Amino acid sequence: MATTQKVYAMLGNESLWEIAVRCHELFQQAEIPHSICGGVAVCLHGYQRNTTDVDFIINAEDSAQIKELLLAAEFEWDDALKEFRSASGIAVQFLISGSKAGKDSEATIPEPTGDLNIEEREGLSVVKLSRLIEMKIASGLGSVRRTHKDFADVVELIAIRNLDSSFAQYLHKSIRQTFKELVRNAQSKD
Repeated sequence: MATTQKVYAMLGNESLWEIAVRCHELFQQAEIPHSICGGVAVCLHGYQRNTTDVDFIINAEDSAQIKELLLAAEFEWDDALKEFRSASGIAVQFLISGSKAGKDSEATIPEPTGDLNIEEREGLSVVKLSRLIEMKIASGLGSVRRTHKDFADVVELIAIRNLDSSFAQYLHKSIRQTFKELVRNAQSKD
């Protein structure tokens, strides 16, 4: 299997990978807990797909320090979009741990620490597969606009990682049934 760095190079999106690594290194040097989530995490967990931004989970109390770090590293803050932009135009966005993972969701965004929530992949701090799937399903359930993309990511991860319905035990109880339905979709021979 190709590394995520090679996948983004093949997709002509090397600068996205470089920004993910650069931000990770900045946060790690400053000892700020963080984990990559979103499309880059999906790719790091095995589903080779492109994305246009880098998403991180952080703790709310680290927001000011992160803003200072990124501004000092010549990222620009876009107040209207509530995101940073690299000089190459890559968006860097943040999810706050403890917030709802989707509109009206019981599942929350996990802490960017601990063996149940994060793991290291290709040298980066990444949200664990179970938490990523949980967040994707919660987000998809909470937004019609995101349903197709988030559920497609989950179906592909189920297929690539050979997950079955027993994996639901690692997910928040409120999304287990939806996960089991997505397992059936992933296993369908249509």
